[in-house]
Amino acid sequence: MSQREKIKRHLNKLCKDIGPRPTGSAANEAAVKYACSELKACGLSVERQEFNCIDWHNDGGRLYVDGESIPITPAPYTLPCETEAELVCIQSIDQLRQADLKGKIVVLYGEICIEPLMPKGFMFWNPEKHQEIIALLENGNPCAVLTISLDASELVPMIEDGDFNIPCAILPRSCLPALLTGKTANLILRTARMNTKAANVIATYGEGPEKIALSAHIDTAPQTPGALDNASGVAVLLGLAAALEGSELPYQIEFVLFNGEDHYSNIGEMVYRGSYLAAPASYKYAINVDGAGLQDSLISYSFYECPEDLEKMVAQAAVAYKLEQIDPWPQGDHTLFSLAGVPAIAITSSEIFSLMGSVLHTENDTDERIDLDKLECLVSFLKQVIQNSSR
Repeated sequence: MSQREKIKRHLNKLCKDIGPRPTGSAANEAAVKYACSELKACGLSVERQEFNCIDWHNDGGRLYVDGESIPITPAPYTLPCETEAELVCIQSIDQLRQADLKGKIVVLYGEICIEPLMPKGFMFWNPEKHQEIIALLENGNPCAVLTISLDASELVPMIEDGDFNIPCAILPRSCLPALLTGKTANLILRTARMNTKAANVIATYGEGPEKIALSAHIDTAPQTPGALDNASGVAVLLGLAAALEGSELPYQIEFVLFNGEDHYSNIGEMVYRGSYLAAPASYKYAINVDGAGLQDSLISYSFYECPEDLEKMVAQAAVAYKLEQIDPWPQGDHTLFSLAGVPAIAITSSEIFSLMGSVLHTENDTDERIDLDKLECLVSFLKQVIQNSSR
């Protein structure tokens, strides 16, 4: 079977046979088992790094404002509820500081509702403004929170946090007038949080004193096949593991399939950080693949705390494979390595950032958007970089 056919098989398995793979779900476990089997078949030593997490089920919800039905969707990881209460509409932090929220249904819109709030437990970046909004809501003790969608065409949540213990739902922007003039609302959210387990997959090849880490996340946001985000990255790493079989290298190659990049708490990354990354000096560098293979887009790379000789070597190899360098971006597992002091390289698609909201994290992220030739090329590029590192 050719490398291209192997990559296609991996994508079909993850995106079509298994489908959405939220951390802790049965489908997520199926993806983990598949990856473990494929890596073992390449002769790698494979570990399941298990951890406790929350799985979440969503059976929808209903909202009536003064008897009028308003379309909503439960915010990811929200608690369930069945409540009727007075509405209070808030469009600024100053209003939120002064408002009486107790026992009411809060509607957030306007300047306070322009970006997603970082989850309470997110350690990498959590602005004081975000923390204050969450604290004011929790201390105000409302019975529910409604947020206007961050996107005009899709229902994009402002709050996505399994540690936020106020029921929360998302509204289309077009429905805001009905809420601003409404007096009372009846809200039902049919959701459930469940304690479960999930696992990172860590596979090693070779026995050198230094390690090169190659990572991709295996989980998805709920309800998306996650082709670009990030079945393509997993498929590339599985293809690379097969391509390296039989190679003699002075480094230990560590394949890391993170489980939790699209989970609100990034729990798989935190478990890995506290174990393997507790000894960052053992890593020569790390490469993270996320969002690679988009049609009509170049594969791109960016550097994070990398020494000059590593940047030069990667840039020279990139020329032959027609990869382009882009500016650093923080939203990915490469940040985990760079914050630990490990030189990191992020691989993605140059045009991937234009798909935020419209494709990524939605049902539109299908494998029809993937260019298999680009992924096959990426496997060859990564193998070349690893081999060049041993010279």
